[in-house]
Parts: sequence; C-alpha cells; structure tokens
Amino acid sequence: MTEIPKTKEDWLECVALPDYVAMIPAGCIRPIVGPTIWVDGNGTQYSTEAYIKKWGYDPHIAWEAKKEYRKTLNRH
Repeated sequence: MTEIPKTKEDWLECVALPDYVAMIPAGCIRPIVGPTIWVDGNGTQYSTEAYIKKWGYDPHIAWEAKKEYRKTLNRH
C-alpha cells in the first residue's frame, strides 16, 4: 500500500504530467537584473538556453502564443 500524500511537495510529486503538457511554459519570471527564468509545467525553472535544451523550442514563442490564445478566451 502506498502512503497518502500529506504535504504540498508530496502531492506535486505524485502528479506526473505527460511531456506534451509539461513542456508548455507555465510561468515567466523577468527579474529586474538578470536573465529571464522560464517555468515548465512541472514547476522546474530554466534559463532560456536550458529550456531549449530540455524541451527543444524557444519558450518565449510558446509564451506569446499562449497569451494570444488566452486573449481569445477573454482570460488575461
């Protein structure tokens, strides 16, 4: 029998996303100083170069497409 998740980290670890969902940028952190940080669907943070190496595409393009799509749904 597996143990019931008790903490936030336990719950996040038990929810495995398929790659086609995990590869979609879930967040973009733009610090005042320093490079942009991208967050994938799994919550892992990457530089732009590391994101491209991991998922094979520029997250900025996907992020802009995601914002445009959300505008069509009236969700800003």
